[in-house]
Amino acid sequence: MSMATDSLASTKQLLLPDGEQLEHRVTAQFPLLRSALESAATALWLLRPDSQRERIVRLLQVRATDIEFDLTLVKAAAGLVDLSTSQGRSTSQAAIRGAVARRKRHLEQMSKIASAAGIDSAEYINGAPGYGDIVEQATDYPDLNGANASTVWRLISGLTHPSPLRMMSTSKHGDTVDNDDGTLYVVASMDLGNTTTSLLAAMTTYRQATETLAARIARVHTRP
Repeated sequence: MSMATDSLASTKQLLLPDGEQLEHRVTAQFPLLRSALESAATALWLLRPDSQRERIVRLLQVRATDIEFDLTLVKAAAGLVDLSTSQGRSTSQAAIRGAVARRKRHLEQMSKIASAAGIDSAEYINGAPGYGDIVEQATDYPDLNGANASTVWRLISGLTHPSPLRMMSTSKHGDTVDNDDGTLYVVASMDLGNTTTSLLAAMTTYRQATETLAARIARVHTRP
């Protein structure tokens, strides 16, 4: 939720730098909106199930994914060290040992949590689904539309990474001008509707996650 909040606030600063006049970008807003949608959807995905056991399973799945990515990062970074020197090799090996030990501690703690809730490690050890699935599952309820949100997520993804096809299909184009040298010139701008749709998807998911979190907290506070 903190990441979603920060991404939405940054989107506002990008598009309304003076708080009044819209400065519509070609693609710069979409990485922020994707981050906001993914973060809010993850929070909502964790909070959605009425079963506390299922919420814990999902939390453990997310943590399992996080741990594996952390170890992958450390191994990649350790490979950048100068291994031709004893100090470099020592630094690299120490970093990997530390990451492996950290992973072990996390897994042991997760195992304790799972055991207390009657959860088998097979239910979470392979990690969480991809963000496309998380967005769809989190928003697949009567108050939202999972197919709509996941489609918006795919739209945003293609505008976050370099995709000529996505750029062409989502932009407005002026008249094509022949430069008489074998090249063509055309002015293209991002369709404002794509930004609006993406912003609404992120904000709606964020609002729903906020309301669901408040409901969960209220239930805890009123529990006998």
